[in-house]
Amino acid sequence: MKIDISEIIKRSIYLILIAIVLAYFEIQIEGSAGWAANLPTWRNDNPNITWIFGGRPVTGYHVALNLLLILFFHWPFILTKWDLIKESKILASFAILAVIWDFLWFVINPNFGLANYNNSSIWWFSKWFLGFPVDYYFGLLLSLIFSLLPSIFRKRSFFQALTSGILYIIICLLGTGIFTIVFINLIS
Repeated sequence: MKIDISEIIKRSIYLILIAIVLAYFEIQIEGSAGWAANLPTWRNDNPNITWIFGGRPVTGYHVALNLLLILFFHWPFILTKWDLIKESKILASFAILAVIWDFLWFVINPNFGLANYNNSSIWWFSKWFLGFPVDYYFGLLLSLIFSLLPSIFRKRSFFQALTSGILYIIICLLGTGIFTIVFINLIS
């Protein structure tokens, strides 16, 4: 089985489009108050549960939205047979989507922008490394781990799974960077 670069590029572009729409959608809901701070939703601050969202409060809003997205991502399995390789692509996509969508929330949000993208302006991310929340690195690593699942069960070679996973992450990040540069230049 060879690596299908055109499929990876198409998935990356589509994922970035989803992230842009989700970021915009969430900005319309949350406005300047990130992490559902002003929304009428339940909130749980119990540390035994908050680890699920990187130490941030678990809210009904975020649980519902993430479950909805997971269901949407798994829609193809209603129409086709479940497959480990497809499942790993879905899980890898969901993990990187969370990173890109969250980052674009700040880029697109007129109440933030990149000028306010730092640990003193964003209370819900407490740990930062090289200018980004540590959670983003975890999301990228999780995406790569999900990409490797087929190799663990011998459905794909380790090299193919690793190369595809890394390529997918790089193309998604490059596409996000290009969108960010274009967006910032259009609004300034």
